[in-house]
Amino acid sequence: MNILADTTFNNTLLYGKDKEERIIGLHQSGDAEIRLYTRSSDGITNRNEPFFPFFFLSGHELLQDFIPRRQEKYWLIRLEGDNYYQYLAIFKSWSNYRSALDHIQSKSTPEGEESQQPPGKTHLVYNRGDAITQYLMQTGKTLFKGMVFDELHRLQLDIETYYRPEKNTSTKVEHGKDPIIIISLCDNRGWERVIHAKERTEKELLEELVSIIQAQDPDVIEGHNIFNFDLPYLQRRCEINGVEFRLGRDGSIPRSYPASIRFAERSIDYHYYEIAGRHVIDTYFLVQSYDVARRSMPGYGLKVAAKFFGVAAPDRTYVDYSEIADLWDNNPEKLLAYALDDVRETREISSILSGSNFYQTQMMPYSYAQTSRMGPAAKIEGVMVREYLRHKHSIPRPGTGQQGSGGYTDVFLKGILGPVVYADVESLYPSIMLTYHVCPASDERRIFPRILSDLKDLRFKAKNSAKEEKRNGNRQLSENLDAMQASFKIVINAMYGYLGFSGGIFNDYGEAERVTTTGQEIARQMIREFESRGSRVIEVDTDGILFVPPPHITTEEQEIALVREVSDVMPEGITIGYDGRFRKMISYMKKNYVLLQYDGSMKLKGSSLISRSGEKFGREFVREGFKKLLEEDIQGLHDLYVHWKNRIMNHEWSIEDFSRTESMKTPLDQYKNDVTTGTRSKTITYELAIRKGLTVNKGDRITYYVAGSGLQTSHYDRGKLADEWNPGQPDENTQFYLKRLDEFSQKFLPFFRPQDFSAIFTTDTLFSFSPEGIELIREIESRDSDTQPPEQGLF
Repeated sequence: MNILADTTFNNTLLYGKDKEERIIGLHQSGDAEIRLYTRSSDGITNRNEPFFPFFFLSGHELLQDFIPRRQEKYWLIRLEGDNYYQYLAIFKSWSNYRSALDHIQSKSTPEGEESQQPPGKTHLVYNRGDAITQYLMQTGKTLFKGMVFDELHRLQLDIETYYRPEKNTSTKVEHGKDPIIIISLCDNRGWERVIHAKERTEKELLEELVSIIQAQDPDVIEGHNIFNFDLPYLQRRCEINGVEFRLGRDGSIPRSYPASIRFAERSIDYHYYEIAGRHVIDTYFLVQSYDVARRSMPGYGLKVAAKFFGVAAPDRTYVDYSEIADLWDNNPEKLLAYALDDVRETREISSILSGSNFYQTQMMPYSYAQTSRMGPAAKIEGVMVREYLRHKHSIPRPGTGQQGSGGYTDVFLKGILGPVVYADVESLYPSIMLTYHVCPASDERRIFPRILSDLKDLRFKAKNSAKEEKRNGNRQLSENLDAMQASFKIVINAMYGYLGFSGGIFNDYGEAERVTTTGQEIARQMIREFESRGSRVIEVDTDGILFVPPPHITTEEQEIALVREVSDVMPEGITIGYDGRFRKMISYMKKNYVLLQYDGSMKLKGSSLISRSGEKFGREFVREGFKKLLEEDIQGLHDLYVHWKNRIMNHEWSIEDFSRTESMKTPLDQYKNDVTTGTRSKTITYELAIRKGLTVNKGDRITYYVAGSGLQTSHYDRGKLADEWNPGQPDENTQFYLKRLDEFSQKFLPFFRPQDFSAIFTTDTLFSFSPEGIELIREIESRDSDTQPPEQGLF
């Protein structure tokens, strides 16, 4: 792809100083060597290159009495500038590099004491600990230059095991306990294959898998939950069967080590796998990363994700894992079709979500696998440190302090309002940082604003090129360019957050504060300008504003003209865009509202209205209830309540309607200790795991329901796994779920007088319900606290 080559790959700040193209993989091959794999029209070639391990340190005296092994030479370079890490130590071998780190660690730890920090992570040293990152930083090389995403050879993998529920004391599949019976494979080039253990041994099946991967020679191996299931399971079964699990491009066995990844408030522990010369991508992580900002996915399992992204085939085969052994014995064809559908869906999900990570990898001094799983702050810092290293300039340590202010959010009107216009400041924080020349004080080379400016320019060019190629009918190229501009956008939007990141060495709380206070002033000016033109502002949230336009503005063209008029009087560099119109809006509380579009579709925002952690029946009841409210259908709202009450009492529903899925935030042992010491109360998920003998790790999810009868203050001992529910003998706690329905009904309380609310949401009356005399409270004037008590915590 040459459309942006001149303006991208020639940008040494963003793409590194080395212009070598088509590097598809690399790994450490010796004490001081990196093996590179490149693809050309002649195929894949590899070569070894020397590299020199290094770290930054705060003072030369830290290595004053260091004696290298074998008297090997090392270099200690004084760097330019006045930042904290003023020296660079460079070594000829990895072993001496590690010895030097150990030496510094021992000097910084008083004799007889153990350091609370891992080697090389004290404030004395700034160390990028893996060889790949160090090599890419010092050479200025990056992967995939001169390639588009579709050229990457991606292979998808999934396994099925002979799991028999009646012979397992745990409902969770345990790694390596049962034999592998099916391995399904496909790639992004149209190749597909399912191999299985019918009429042969499991050992032969595993040996064939290793041969296939070596023959196909993919750049990337992908799977859904591949880190926590497929790879560790395969590795264990290979050990049991005496098969050498040689998946590396050099024939090596994968390395694995414990790791953790965070998605908003959730953290997942897993085993990270390094396969020499290849990259491992877990689509289970990709979908969670996608959902951090959107909060729109009902779940993260493969089948749910495939339906969400619209890639589940109409004739897709579905199998419950408890049926696998029986199908293997009696209907293996169905199981083989199911296995193949799994990898096909994995391939399509990755195709949708991986493009931006691919194009970020072209910029970053990290492998593709690293880039796909690390946060944006680490990526920004990697680019900055690479540039400081290129100029042999000292780097800072993180600044201390905290940020006092955030985005300006407020609700001015509550109730049922309309018509409504939504306008927002285009790229508010990046625009402020560019317009007001925001730069961390420790960034002595002023790299930060250059990165932001260059990324903005490149995104604009890529976005326009994508539109042009789409108009010209070049769909594939247009999609690649769109993924490229999306990769730029992700980094751009993260740069403000980096300023206030406590672990960022170039952080600057003062500059972060300047950005937010400037943003607040812009938001207030935006409010004043719209109100001075007769608009009624409903809500403002950092960079967006929802308002009722003045009565004389009735068409979309007039609304656009109003937004443009206000945009013209904003400070230089600040542009307000028109982002939509809505027939009605329910303004509920801060960041929680319902929008009714002119086509009749509805959008709910905010966890107070539609929390994904609640039961499905509650979400459906609330969503449909607010639709009735927008339609001012009081009878329909009452009928909806009666409908769900009858379904609960008559057990006319499925387990999906009333079960809940919760993530385990701590390991089971820690939970037990916390309960014993009184630092936490018992909870239904952990108590259920203990009773069932489940192996629970941080990040695991349990789907359960409340059984029994009666309303206790706590139901931690009444939980049952969703798989245990029998529709023929339903045992869910009817009283509990009726109480949950009443709790969901409370969301409609602000829109009615108390006596009217009681009449709508009840069936315990002598007379039939009539909506006559009931009026909606269309505008709620109260401006009291924007918080409300959480849902009753019964667990």
